[in-house]
Amino acid sequence: MAEDLESLSVPELKKILKNKNLPVSGRKSDLIKRLVDENAKDIQISIPLYSENNLWRRLVNKKWELSNGYVISAVHVFVSLMVILSTAGLGAYAVSQFNSKTPDYTLIQFDSSKAREYTQMLVDLGHPEWNGRMSGSVEEQATVDAIQQNFTEMGLMLQYETFNVPMFEIRSEPELSMCVPGEYPFSLQSPTPCGTTDINAEIITFNHLTDFVLQGYSGTREIQFWQDEFTIANLSDGSDDSLWDNASGQVGLLWLDSVGVTSNTEFYAKARDSSLAGLIIAIEKGNTCKLPSLEGTCIPFFKTVDVTELGTMPTDIAFIMVSNDVGKTLSDTFGNKDQNDVRLNLVTDVYNDGTMDVRVPCGVLPGQTDELIIIGGHHDTTYNAPGAVDDSSGVANVLELARQFSLLSNEIGPSYYTIKFCTWGGEEEGLHGSTAYVEMHSIELSEMLRLYVNFDMPHVDIDLETRGNSISFYGNGIEDLEHISNIVEVFKKEQPEISSKYDLSYFYQSDDEVACSSDHCPFVKKINKDIVGSYGGGSWEYHTYLDDMSRFNEESLFVTGTILGSYVLYLGWGE
Repeated sequence: MAEDLESLSVPELKKILKNKNLPVSGRKSDLIKRLVDENAKDIQISIPLYSENNLWRRLVNKKWELSNGYVISAVHVFVSLMVILSTAGLGAYAVSQFNSKTPDYTLIQFDSSKAREYTQMLVDLGHPEWNGRMSGSVEEQATVDAIQQNFTEMGLMLQYETFNVPMFEIRSEPELSMCVPGEYPFSLQSPTPCGTTDINAEIITFNHLTDFVLQGYSGTREIQFWQDEFTIANLSDGSDDSLWDNASGQVGLLWLDSVGVTSNTEFYAKARDSSLAGLIIAIEKGNTCKLPSLEGTCIPFFKTVDVTELGTMPTDIAFIMVSNDVGKTLSDTFGNKDQNDVRLNLVTDVYNDGTMDVRVPCGVLPGQTDELIIIGGHHDTTYNAPGAVDDSSGVANVLELARQFSLLSNEIGPSYYTIKFCTWGGEEEGLHGSTAYVEMHSIELSEMLRLYVNFDMPHVDIDLETRGNSISFYGNGIEDLEHISNIVEVFKKEQPEISSKYDLSYFYQSDDEVACSSDHCPFVKKINKDIVGSYGGGSWEYHTYLDDMSRFNEESLFVTGTILGSYVLYLGWGE
């Protein structure tokens, strides 16, 4: 039977395995062994028969009639023989689906100091004022150039693609301020309240990045002090439709305990449908409220919207998030507009209804076969954040593993798998780069991709005691998670001092349970492939101006890079 299976291609073998609900991982020899082992349970494996003279077909079709009238075939004889052997203890190997022996894993070399260098390199390429490396920007292009330069120095082949996707462009810095016109003797009023002649006006200017930030796909709107018809309307938590109706033509203020892509999409659509001029979110709870140095201030952070769910894009609605302190100031002051005639200045200059190119560079390490493993992370950041953790740390892991595997390939020969090291643009705005890549290469990836390894925030904050020390590994393949759990135990034995500092866990997710929160999503949802990944805890500053190198912990990258890299080492080079 193994000889017949040997004539099949790897995709054909995987199709048979998938139809029988068996794992599809491993080399061709592993797939054949798995099918041969399964044969004891179910002999009738569907194998393409290319010739009428094929020995297998002749055996299957051969039948004998016994004297008692029963008809038997070669299949009956074979199954009976296997049962006898199994009963005698001689066929135990044939009826065992997996070898019970735990493989001997080798931990890959991983230089955490190099990971820090890569992270610092990426952070240094941020916007000169806003710090981020936003998708479609010159900062993203500079980032991609640096990544490709590193791939070249490592001796990897380069693949580079751009994808035209829905994207917004911030054309100038946003503004937010408020003004209470000045009071003068005899109840006189300045002819231009809050203008240049109003020398007694009280103006409060809020700081971009620290007090407020744009939200994904905000539109363009300019509200100035002289437009006294605008006010800020309280929308509470957004659940009361009558408040939205009453806020038509005004700027709505939401008070939220948590903010995500789903809620941003829902409320931005409500703002559009209610004809609001602007939408402000004041955040009241969450990680950005925990920072001790800010004494309870919840600093604002960036979140995008899902353009595939939003529908018609609102092009003229300002969309921002403010700190809880700023939200309270706005609410209290505009709540008394009838008495104080407070004025609003809100300017957002964002083109949000077009497309831009996002980049996907890959370094390719050729293997013995065209079967693939892809290791990836996203090189873009939110526009307002240096992104040391999210996700320069993940790209640093990708680069350091690319360097290590290139050295290993030169030393002992190529991997069984071709390994691609890819970084994605457009992640922060909606997984645009990885999704477009998977869609473009869906046929090749469906046939040849063994595993996608995702690094998105595989980092733990330096303050392990206060913020936690958890590192989680996840995947949608049971066999993958079994190997990773074994490698975690090897890591604990070989690196006891480091591993003792961290709470290492791993968990399985079905395809339906996999969240579309990072670039692993399209590999699961669009082409049903196996993925693994990791993430760490304690990074409260992500998506804010404070996500810089001051909280960086390269030791945690050593943990995540070594463990997942060692699994790729096992798959590619064996025990």
